[in-house]
Amino acid sequence: RALGLREIPVVAGGGDNAAGAVGVGIVRPGDALLSLGTSGVYFAVSDGFRANPESAVHSFCHALPDTWHLMSVMLNAAGCIDFTAQLAGYDGVATLLADAETNARAERPWFLPYLSGERTPYNDVNAKGVFYGLTPDTQRADLANATLEGVGFALLDGIEALHAAGLVPDGITVIGGGSRSAYWTQMLADLSGRALTLRAGGEVGPALGAA
Repeated sequence: RALGLREIPVVAGGGDNAAGAVGVGIVRPGDALLSLGTSGVYFAVSDGFRANPESAVHSFCHALPDTWHLMSVMLNAAGCIDFTAQLAGYDGVATLLADAETNARAERPWFLPYLSGERTPYNDVNAKGVFYGLTPDTQRADLANATLEGVGFALLDGIEALHAAGLVPDGITVIGGGSRSAYWTQMLADLSGRALTLRAGGEVGPALGAA
């Protein structure tokens, strides 16, 4: 009214991760999801405001009335897989994943996935990505495995930072493009020691929730 724009509706909506949560039924306190998109997000529904600012864990209103959520954010998750696929000359992410799954070599480099800095739990815009431990024998499949493992451990950092705020869900639903890889999803379950659930249509959760 103050601006004379009476015919323009003002709507309070939800962000992409909140919409994704609604799309796969993450709506009750204790429900949680892990979104494997370009970024990586661990999202848990809470019964109130529970922040962990020291580790950059967000606490926001959910896209539903009288509901809150906590969220840890990794700036590069599946985006790191795209990066390594291009760097190592793969013709696509699917080929990288297949190569990683059949790679039985024990000697692998380590990968720090901070290609664009990092948020949870370090909140450092100047953090950098690293491949550590390269030798003349390093193969591109080793880089593929290192990337998947490095992203997995970084996601685990975010999961533990969120749990430090006092909310520890029983199970976690996995959504996003990365959830299409059963191999990577199982790796994340092994690293975190937690049950991960895949749901039909989970890769398009945000669009479904927004609708």
